[in-house]
Amino acid sequence: MTTALLLAHPNFAASRANRALLAGVQDLPDLEIAELYALYPDRQIDIAAERERLLRADRLVLQFPLYWYSTPPLLKQWFDEVLTPILYKEPDVVAALAGLPLLAATTTGGVAGSYEGDNPSAGTIDELFAPLRATARKIGWQWQKPFALFDIRNQDDAGFARAGAAYRATIAALPKLEPRLRLAS
Repeated sequence: MTTALLLAHPNFAASRANRALLAGVQDLPDLEIAELYALYPDRQIDIAAERERLLRADRLVLQFPLYWYSTPPLLKQWFDEVLTPILYKEPDVVAALAGLPLLAATTTGGVAGSYEGDNPSAGTIDELFAPLRATARKIGWQWQKPFALFDIRNQDDAGFARAGAAYRATIAALPKLEPRLRLAS
């Protein structure tokens, strides 16, 4: 089984939180990490390579910092450029990807209470991820409960280590995609 993890952080080297999460999972077996900003510094996404990455995956994880209640720009571009042609022009690929478990994992400077209940400034993480959830539904993927690490500015090394362990457990517990017909490359 291959878990494809798309890491989308415009300044990953400076991110203690996202580096800690990745450190918690990077030795998981069959984990393929694609650091989008490192792969595509010119923002020219290799659509064929990303399509093949999806076809190899039995699970998909999107890891990113929350940017103004959304994904960073390159992840949105990835959705537009990789998924749009698949969805509208490649029904065989859509069928091959049906049932793919999708986990969105994010970090945010806000405390958990900022994303609970009726807070007028944001909404819950799950509410903020409505576009991602709708995309998963449209493509036939299995939306998973999002993973979120809150209040990153006030985390110490031990807190980051606990978050990395929790992230690892979350990914390890993801359902496995049922065997499916693999498309020839």
